[in-house]
Amino acid sequence: MGRNLIVGDIHSQYGLLMDALEAASFSPSDDTLYSVGDIADRGPETVRLIEFLSSLPSYKPVLGNHDLWLRDYLVSGLCPSEWMDSNGGLRTVKDFIRSGVSEKDKVRMGEWLSRAPYVRIEEKYIVLHGGIPSGWTMVELKKVAALNASTLGYAWLENDEKNSPLWNRTYLQSAMAFENGADPSVLQSPLDTDKKIFIGHTPLNSPFHSQRYHLTAIDTGAGHGKALTIMDMDTLRFWQAVPE
Repeated sequence: MGRNLIVGDIHSQYGLLMDALEAASFSPSDDTLYSVGDIADRGPETVRLIEFLSSLPSYKPVLGNHDLWLRDYLVSGLCPSEWMDSNGGLRTVKDFIRSGVSEKDKVRMGEWLSRAPYVRIEEKYIVLHGGIPSGWTMVELKKVAALNASTLGYAWLENDEKNSPLWNRTYLQSAMAFENGADPSVLQSPLDTDKKIFIGHTPLNSPFHSQRYHLTAIDTGAGHGKALTIMDMDTLRFWQAVPE
């Protein structure tokens, strides 16, 4: 029986992903690879990365905010300045131009991205990109997990930097503060669940885990010249690749 592995924010670092998968002895035919989102931007090989991930027999992503920008570019040709100027979008667009991807294949890739959920809830795991907004319960998370990202009308979910699970950081901040000795009464409460929660979005120097918050954060800064982390979701053992 294969393993359930999860990868942090890849940010188009195809080479780092290959190195990390090799370090983890990843078997495409046996193992399932989950992703916390933000596969796109900042790095040099978005096209090659999408081609690889979409070829895997068992790949289970969620959407990150960078994936939404890329989806909109591929499906509608949208290139907002926020994405292009300061979030790696220009490098991504240049990669698509350089790679000679047809308009038809762009749409196909965009539709593939859209099939990823905003939140993924399974028997043992909850996977989302950013965090859990204050006051949310499993009820709200399940509603968002059921939404289809290819459907218009979820602007609040895709753009609200405080109240969206794609952007939220307060859950991680509260977990980190608790582990550093803060008074629990002044922090956001842990989600009432026995499932393991995995997130990305916030670059850290190393993976972070809080048993109280059921939380493991695995973005270790691959999009900022640092490490890419792959973790066994059951044992929490992890492997990393770093730029040369």
